[in-house]
Formats: sequence, C-alpha cells, structure tokens
Amino acid sequence: MEPLFIDSLKGQIFAVYHTAKTPGTPKGQILFIPPFAEELNRSRHMIARQARCFADQGYGVLILDLYGTGDSHGTFGNATLDIWRADILAASDWLARKSDAPCSLWAMRTGALLAADALQHTPDLARNLLLWSPVTNGKRFISQYMRIKLAAEMTGNTTTPSLTMKDLWAQLDQGKNLEIAGYDISPALAYSLNDLTLADVPLAEDTTVLWVENALTTPAEMSPGSRKIIDQWQTENAKVVTAAVNDVSFWTLQEPEWAEEYIEQTTMLAQQNLV
Repeated sequence: MEPLFIDSLKGQIFAVYHTAKTPGTPKGQILFIPPFAEELNRSRHMIARQARCFADQGYGVLILDLYGTGDSHGTFGNATLDIWRADILAASDWLARKSDAPCSLWAMRTGALLAADALQHTPDLARNLLLWSPVTNGKRFISQYMRIKLAAEMTGNTTTPSLTMKDLWAQLDQGKNLEIAGYDISPALAYSLNDLTLADVPLAEDTTVLWVENALTTPAEMSPGSRKIIDQWQTENAKVVTAAVNDVSFWTLQEPEWAEEYIEQTTMLAQQNLV
C-alpha cells in the first residue's frame, strides 16, 4: 500500500495505491471515485477491504481523495465539479504512467455521477464501470441532502419558523454556501450535481458495467429506477451485470459495520467480468 500525492488543477490530491499481489504487469488498474461528504468517511473501511480483494486478484487500485476532502488540498466549500473532474483525470494519468494495463472506474454512490461526467468529457477514460449503490439522479440526491439541514433546523429551533427548501435554494441563488452536517456546499457544486443523471450518459458499445446495490426488497432485487437505466444502457449494447444484496447500508452508519455480501458479490463479478 503506497500513500502519495498527485498534482491536480487546484493543488495536490491525496491517494493510496494498492499494488497488485501478482507477479509482473497488473491484470488491470482500478480508480476509485468516492461518495459525497460524510458517506466517504463512513465507508473507508469497506473501500480499503475491497481494494485489498482487488489487489489479491491482480489489480492495482488507486483510492482517491478529491479536492477539499480527506488529506487532499483545499476545502470542501471551494470544491466544484470542474475541479473534481480534473482530479479524476489527474489520477487516471498517474495510473497510466504506472502501467499500461486497462483502467476501470469503481464509483460509489455520488461517485457514479462524477464517473459519468468524466466519461462524457473523456470517453476513452475507461471501458469498465463498477458501481456501488450508485446515485442515479443528482437533483434527487441534493434535495435529500438539503433535508438534513431542514431536519436539523426543525429539531433545534421551536421558537421561529423553520427553513424551507425554497429558502435553501434562495441562499444558493444569492451566491451563499450552505452548511449542512459540517460541510459547506457551494452554489457551483450544488447546481452542477443537480444537473447530473446517469440516464443522460451514453455508454460506448464495448463498455462493461458491474452494478452492485443494496436492495429494499427480500429476496433482493434491483430497484425499478436502477432497472430503467440498466435497460437503457443495454439497448446501447453495453454489457451490464448486476447483483442486488440484502446487506447493511454501511455509508449511513455512525459506527463501521462490514457488508460481507457487498464484498463477496463485487469480488465475484470482477473475477468473472473484468479484463
């Protein structure tokens, strides 16, 4: 495991590289694109464990802290989609210098939206996508995230009228950052994420997508929203392989818990489908 800094658009970004545990050239390179805000911190134990599993299979894995997160330069309140896209490209270039093995993008939650955005701007960035419970609609996600602020206001203030969603968007319209759960969200970042959706991403014919998500049903089934996008991608001749699991939503938990089925299904799908 190699900690390192990579030069990017607005400063250095921190990353950890897991070297493939097989002799010679790695089978492939995997770039991890993280989820949003506190979801990343709550998921680091699972990300690291899955990276070690990939390394055991012969893949090099680069775990990335985007600008303003983790040990990377900058503050979250100054982060923008353009900066994060540049971070992803800088990390991809670092992997390309490390080895000419094919690159795959492994993205979790909102990381899937960032991966899709990066692919739209740089179509040859990767031909494999591995998605962990991807957020498919940025507008819906930002609205849900803002509700954390509304809930906190409602709980902590009973003497004055509560904020509304309209009030929060008005603050952004005025150029003000929103402080939500300890993170400053800039208008630029909020509006950029608001515009992203996986449904708008055309995939190249030879793209392979491995999609693992936590199911809301027992037995586990893919959600209707996920199935709609998967069907669309398959009509574009992308190969999409899915696994729905009944496991803990570890990115929502204060205390770390292992989602064993996530690891098992992801490792199996990678072994069977990644080049």
